Amino acid sequence: MAYVSADTRREQLIEAAVRVIAREGADRATTRKIAEEAKAPLASLHYCFQNKENLLLAVFTQLSGEMPIEADPPEDEDASLGRIMERRMTSAMQWTVENPLRARAMIEVTLWAERYDPELSVSFYEGFFKSSESDLRRADTSLPDDELHSVMRVGMAVVDGLSLQMLTNGDKERALRDTATACAMLKAFLDESERNTV
Repeated sequence: MAYVSADTRREQLIEAAVRVIAREGADRATTRKIAEEAKAPLASLHYCFQNKENLLLAVFTQLSGEMPIEADPPEDEDASLGRIMERRMTSAMQWTVENPLRARAMIEVTLWAERYDPELSVSFYEGFFKSSESDLRRADTSLPDDELHSVMRVGMAVVDGLSLQMLTNGDKERALRDTATACAMLKAFLDESERNTV
């Protein structure tokens, strides 16, 4: 058997975990099943991650790092809050449409964390929240912080809900159309809110 470095083995195990979690759910994704999927000894999984919890955290970290939640290009300094939200939500949904198994695994791991380590699941969302806030702060907005934070949470909720719908019904085109509709609604709300706060 050829030598496999620890870094390569970690990548193999994370990818195997994504497949098993997407197929069977996080609860049923045992370390044995994941090691078998990776064609790796079970001992190597425990060497690389120590336990299932660390592996699931690595899966979430990997997948959340892949999701291209883009804002407007840096040179577009005049981007509106609605435009930035639209770009972020659309790119997140595009990733879900293009990577349904990975999106399913991400949702599974988030739900697993909520059941077994609620503080961890809160930290998952806080990471997205902080990256959203740094982008949205570039917009020239008169919204107070509490309203801006509410808009950010609504945007995340829309992406979560539309992702679940797409994974359930498999209609990728509808998911993208519904994303465009949600973005248009959010932009209209933001335009009206901006007018009312000026």
